[in-house]
Amino acid sequence: MGRLILLLLCFPWLGAVQAQESIKFSIGQYRIFDDEDSYSFTPISIKYSTHRYQARLTLPYINDYQGQSGLGNVSVKLSYLSQWKKTFIDLNLRQKLATANDRLTVPVRDSGVSISLSRYIASGVGLIELGHTWGNKAQSNQSERKDSFYYSIGGIYPVKPNISMGLILDHKPTALGKLDRTMTLITQHKMTKKNRIGINIAKGLTSTSPNWLVGGVWSHKF
Repeated sequence: MGRLILLLLCFPWLGAVQAQESIKFSIGQYRIFDDEDSYSFTPISIKYSTHRYQARLTLPYINDYQGQSGLGNVSVKLSYLSQWKKTFIDLNLRQKLATANDRLTVPVRDSGVSISLSRYIASGVGLIELGHTWGNKAQSNQSERKDSFYYSIGGIYPVKPNISMGLILDHKPTALGKLDRTMTLITQHKMTKKNRIGINIAKGLTSTSPNWLVGGVWSHKF
């Protein structure tokens, strides 16, 4: 379940190469198809950005998973933004807050660090993120969770002045401490200077991944 935050990681890349001071609110609505199960996932995110720093709070809500609904693990992400020649370099810290309803997924206090690199390539943007997660369980009766490395790699290209499309390969730990691999097609439409909408279609590539994830996200910059 924790891997569903991937959509919130992919979508901001579309406008994060050069961050300016702003506050951005976003809300998504996704449908997850996993064998015979089908349920909804609603992430809500608030991000504050300056020229050098970003802070983001993400609240995931899971609806109708095996008859249960509730909050997932809230996460906080802090980033330092820098640039070397034509490459943009972000240093990231992540912390989950173990807020999940344990009938839906495992409450965890995972911590993580990563480095994200992005660069303009042939009118588009190439992206790569490499990181490490320390798995910290929230309850003493849970099994031990292993530390793990993860990565994301992909690219985004403007197909029209206000429309961009991209493909992201993502390999990250789940809330249960396992790793899954997912390929995500993302499309973004810039409606106005402050409003954007996006559509994401993800295909799980391992046995621990949901079969499909389909949905969209709307964001507003203040």
